[in-house]
Amino acid sequence: MIFGGGIAGLWTLAHLRGLGYSCLLIEARELGAGQTIASQGIIHGGVKYALSGAASAASRAIAEMPDQWRMSLEGRASVDLSRARVLSPHQHLWTTTGIGSRLVGVAASKAIRTPVERVADADRPDWARGAPRGVNIYTVAEPVLDPASLVESLAAPLLGLILRAEDVRFTATGDGHAVGLRRAEGEAAIEARRIVLTAGAGNVELAERARRRNGEPGEPAAMQRRPLHMVMARGRLPAVFGHCLGGGLSDKPRVTITSQMETSGRTVWYIGGAIAEDGVSRSREDQIAASKAELSRCVPWVDLSGTEWATLRVDRAEGRRHDGGVGGGGGGGGGRPDGPVMQDSGGVLCVWPTKLAFAPLVARRVSEWLAGGGVVPGRGAVPEIESVFADWPRPRVAALPWNDAEVEWS
Repeated sequence: MIFGGGIAGLWTLAHLRGLGYSCLLIEARELGAGQTIASQGIIHGGVKYALSGAASAASRAIAEMPDQWRMSLEGRASVDLSRARVLSPHQHLWTTTGIGSRLVGVAASKAIRTPVERVADADRPDWARGAPRGVNIYTVAEPVLDPASLVESLAAPLLGLILRAEDVRFTATGDGHAVGLRRAEGEAAIEARRIVLTAGAGNVELAERARRRNGEPGEPAAMQRRPLHMVMARGRLPAVFGHCLGGGLSDKPRVTITSQMETSGRTVWYIGGAIAEDGVSRSREDQIAASKAELSRCVPWVDLSGTEWATLRVDRAEGRRHDGGVGGGGGGGGGRPDGPVMQDSGGVLCVWPTKLAFAPLVARRVSEWLAGGGVVPGRGAVPEIESVFADWPRPRVAALPWNDAEVEWS
């Protein structure tokens, strides 16, 4: 059983089902709710982490991910994402007019294997036509996806194996776990050989409940949080996908912008990067003011008049690597882990992907964990599971942040 219907849980479900495992995914809210739907949909290949000019452990770990995603997006892999919407097949890096920021782009292009190509002034994208000559632009082969369509693409062929349950309980049973699922109309009990938690910030509570009720030994799940204060701008804006590089050898983009079109014809900029990390302590009003000022420095040629603004606080939950970890991922002391973090907490596997792009690697490591524990595929039980739970509710796909009715626009 997999708990958590974000990118890590859904990709793991698809991968395990393709191998022939009998499995279910349980989601308490909406599919993608939380970190997945609040992501910018960027399939990083490590350029962002190599902006200091030296390929870090994080950039090396993530370098192979875009190729794996591209195969799935083209329908050439076991996890088929051909129905997901690609917003842009690539991103851009662009600099301000200082020599230091130009050097960052050159250094990044030499540090890792993801192609980074300088764009000639005559070939600039439409959104950068008004940029002065001192601004340098690079193309990066990292696609950007619509997170909602990504979640829907993963979930659609597996809805028979995805259930919504308001509450769960755990008890021990032989070589596995007895899991009670609760909903308004009643309850059900399932015996699961293994439990995989991909519920982000919910992993700790679920792991502790399973560990406590089963009387299992082992260390509690170790998690850290790194908050963001994202910004949304909507209006008659050009479509932009990429990172504005800072001066010096900074490893953080000043702003990261991805774009989507509303049904009204307005473009929404979803803005992260250093402005989102540094803005955690700011109020909504102060964060909007700071973002306007930063954009006036990063894209001064873009007319922002008549633009509406909103912010979104995102609480990134990540694993903290310790001796009981399974698979990769450093990151003690509150720093960002280099890769996915997986912890076996009393026979329950807690998984934090760290980045959206790591989902294929997470699924592969989960299957290795299962095989290493002697749990092998058996294809016969899935139709029976789907029949038993035919009348159970299925979770919906969460709304994109700017489509949330509770968003306050200025």
